[in-house]
Amino acid sequence: MEASRHVEGNALRYTDTTEYKIDGRQSVHIEADKHALFGYVRKESVKITLKDGQTRRTGNASAGELFFVPAGCLCSIQNREEHASRIALIRFRWEGGTAPDRASSYKLYGFGMYTFKIPNIRSWVQDFLDDDGKREPAFYFLLHAHLYGMVHAFLVSLSKPKSVDEDSLTMYVEQMKQTMLARYHTAMDIEELARLSGASVSRFYQAFRSHTGLSPHKFITTVRLNESLRLLAGAPASIMEVAHAVGYPDELYFSRLFKKHMGISPSEYVTYAQIRIANLTPVFQGDLAVLGIVPVLSLKRGWMDEPEAYIKQIEQSRPELILTPPVTEEVYGALAEIAPVYMFKWKGRDWKERLTIISERIGIPTVADRWLAYYEIKAENARYHIRKQLKDEPYLLVGLFGTLFRVFGRQVKKMSDLFYDELQITSPDAVREIGFLDTFLLKELAELDCNHVIFLVPSSMPDEECRKLEEDWQSMDLNGCPRLVLFIRFDEPLLYNPSIHENMIDQIVKLLMH
Repeated sequence: MEASRHVEGNALRYTDTTEYKIDGRQSVHIEADKHALFGYVRKESVKITLKDGQTRRTGNASAGELFFVPAGCLCSIQNREEHASRIALIRFRWEGGTAPDRASSYKLYGFGMYTFKIPNIRSWVQDFLDDDGKREPAFYFLLHAHLYGMVHAFLVSLSKPKSVDEDSLTMYVEQMKQTMLARYHTAMDIEELARLSGASVSRFYQAFRSHTGLSPHKFITTVRLNESLRLLAGAPASIMEVAHAVGYPDELYFSRLFKKHMGISPSEYVTYAQIRIANLTPVFQGDLAVLGIVPVLSLKRGWMDEPEAYIKQIEQSRPELILTPPVTEEVYGALAEIAPVYMFKWKGRDWKERLTIISERIGIPTVADRWLAYYEIKAENARYHIRKQLKDEPYLLVGLFGTLFRVFGRQVKKMSDLFYDELQITSPDAVREIGFLDTFLLKELAELDCNHVIFLVPSSMPDEECRKLEEDWQSMDLNGCPRLVLFIRFDEPLLYNPSIHENMIDQIVKLLMH
């Protein structure tokens, strides 16, 4: 498709120019609205992210380079350097004919956010910055001549072969990861997917492993086997039906692969995993999920306030095993009359130990061992990116619950053991001797003498509120140093189990790679 086809019959109308100074380690967010714009980096270098709904385009631009922002996009410009950068944004619109829509614009500049250069662009941009709005005719046409020249240079740059930059390749890898998660049951030509990235096959494989901790083949195998656990444990389907459902047309190959990874055959797994379990705390839900097991009953927090009302419900579920948090002797006795009870006292014990014990009680310890081995691969990959990006900079770990900020200190396991111990993020001195510290004031967090923070926020929290919180934190300039923010989302309530930890590791790797 020729680029000129999208602009034929249109006139360009220059609107205005704005210059932004972006201090070190800071960001600005611009909504293009009905106007498209060209950005020009006057000083230093920046990272640019274009977002339209779920579509994202990311790239880097250095001093002297231009970039294009389609109408209607949210544009985030991040200065990752210590010194201030300067950006000039030149807005314009199409008049007459049919202006190119965002989808057409994306087709124009392909996968990624590309930059281009023009001779004498520095003097052109200065002309735009000198515009006082009076629009004297000669100057008015001069600016439009510059604008048409920029559009021409942009379209010419699109026709030239482009190498795939790291940000574009990272986004392609993320897209392939999501495709594998959604379409694991279909045949996939991994080599073809690698070639479609625009990078060499070896480079794509390296990027995929850096993003997930696994090669593409091992990743899709892991996804398929995880899904097979759920199908084998939850339904009376045959092994052949399960094999076909997860993308393996050969039942014997699937069975051999399953036993190689899980340590037991599919039929042996079915024998143990189809046990009827009553789960009496949401915390255990994550343990059972990674084992592929869906309990016949799951109770929410608070049932122990009136246990008599729930004992009958538990009995009616006809469990063969009851998993419960600590309960009174009276309640334990009532539960023991229904089925064997396993009561886990978790204070001072981590979730890995709990997962191992639960899997042993069910009879599938090798399934837990296999999951923990892959989890450690992910954790080591996350540690690599943390060492590379965060280095030894200390970060506060803060959960947001409504209007309450909860600082997670080193004296409790929940969350701090993941971020500070397992992922080896440096903890601030102020949290080493505390368990939890609650406050409603952001200023009190800033007074803990730590520039950087990881906010754990509910999945339902809008992006706009996250940006506002980031801006508020960065405005707390108590020591003159830049303040960095990472947001990790969780589905409420914030629980302490393997599913939550795995999800947070995936999120932090994705954040650091972008």
